[in-house]
Amino acid sequence: MAAAGHLPCFLPRLLRLRDAPFYVGMDRYRFNNEVRPYLTEITIGKQGIAFDRLEQDAWVDQYKSRNGRPASNLQGE
Repeated sequence: MAAAGHLPCFLPRLLRLRDAPFYVGMDRYRFNNEVRPYLTEITIGKQGIAFDRLEQDAWVDQYKSRNGRPASNLQGE
């Protein structure tokens, strides 16, 4: 249990639309075009939209496997 005055330290499972682009490290325009089409939209209340954080993690893993490359092995840095 969290101490008085302290919030628990954990990531929420559902990320609202305003927070989802930041979570994957991109702006809202790019998120809407490149990531959002692959995620399940979850309605919260009458107007809220959220996305499952684990689905976003899976999207990043797939993106990284397609587009990532090992860091260069520079000495002295």
